[in-house]
Amino acid sequence: MTWTDRTDRWIRAHPVVPDTLLALAITAVVGPPSLAILQAARSPDWVLGVAGICGSVVLATVALRRIATGAAFFLASLAMLVTVALPNTVIRPDGLGLAGASGDMEIPLFFLPSSAVYLVLVYAVAAQRAWRESLLALGIGITGALLCTARTATGYGALPAGWLTLLLALLALVAAVAGTWAVGRSHQDRRRRLAEEAAEAAERAAADERRRIARDMHDIVAHSLAVIVRQAEGGSAIAGRSPDRAAQALSVIADTAREALADMRGTLQVLREAAPPEAVQPSLAAIPALVERVRATGVDVRLVERGSADGMTTGAATAAYRLIQEALTNSVKHARTHPTVTVTIEHAPHASVVTVEDDGGHDGGVDGADRPAVPGAGVGLRGVEDRVQAAGGTFEAGPAGGGFRVRAEFRVAEGERPR
Repeated sequence: MTWTDRTDRWIRAHPVVPDTLLALAITAVVGPPSLAILQAARSPDWVLGVAGICGSVVLATVALRRIATGAAFFLASLAMLVTVALPNTVIRPDGLGLAGASGDMEIPLFFLPSSAVYLVLVYAVAAQRAWRESLLALGIGITGALLCTARTATGYGALPAGWLTLLLALLALVAAVAGTWAVGRSHQDRRRRLAEEAAEAAERAAADERRRIARDMHDIVAHSLAVIVRQAEGGSAIAGRSPDRAAQALSVIADTAREALADMRGTLQVLREAAPPEAVQPSLAAIPALVERVRATGVDVRLVERGSADGMTTGAATAAYRLIQEALTNSVKHARTHPTVTVTIEHAPHASVVTVEDDGGHDGGVDGADRPAVPGAGVGLRGVEDRVQAAGGTFEAGPAGGGFRVRAEFRVAEGERPR
């Protein structure tokens, strides 16, 4: 986790800290002009004191806008209502440093710059609270705009510019409230959408991981058990006539089971330590050993490899190994007696093609009987197809002659780095 990530997580866990800093920053901007207006005003001290307290409340609620959004908005709304209800005050222009200005100005006290901070609370409710609560906040804000417009009319009498000026003032206040509310809602909608997308991505990642684990377990267990079952069958059939060959079958069973345990430990280590799956995945270099293990079951496996595999990526090499492993496993499980399987790996400048084809075997096995098929779930080839497609290859499988053929082609992109 980077320093930026840790900082973001800490800020999300302690929102009052940045919100307090925001409140102090806003106070530094609007506080001095608000105080200057109060000092230049000619009103009873209690009126100016209440206006100052209300302005301070509005500023303070900014620090609570995320940890207590509803309460902060209620306090700010109450403070604004009190400010609007206060009597108008007379401002001496010279007290504000307005050179050349003549005559006093009568203004409502909600003209204080601190009152504009109320929009921050409108935004907070729209961005943090549910739809109904945000609509209520919008209604309160628009009602406040109407009250402010009415108080403006009382402050300036008949308004020299007429009702058009009053209407424009109302539209400006309503637009400020509604615009702030709309921005807050859009931000909440965006956060919700991002959260939903993140949840969907996490769910897809979990499903992909479950499928990957299922494929790995199938590759390890199905292949090893198929070899073990065939060796056990053959060893049992010839134990009385050829003890040496039966002992050899037991040796193959032990080696296969030992390798399966090692693969299982590697897969479980990936799950426990969140290590990259590629760390325990086989590659093309392990194919000869795979072929030898299958030959030991009585299957005539012929391996043909042409060209250099330098252009294959790690993912493509792993998918090719798993394809050959699954195809050989199916030949061991489903073919008749003494099948012949040809494994062909052809590397060209622009593609690598892997083909595994068997002839279906022959009738009549040990003592003239065919071997019973080893049951399977039928998910192996689907898992291989997923692996091949994930590595950018194409996959096909189906009957060929009297047997079965599996084929995959992996394209090599220009400039692809060797694996």
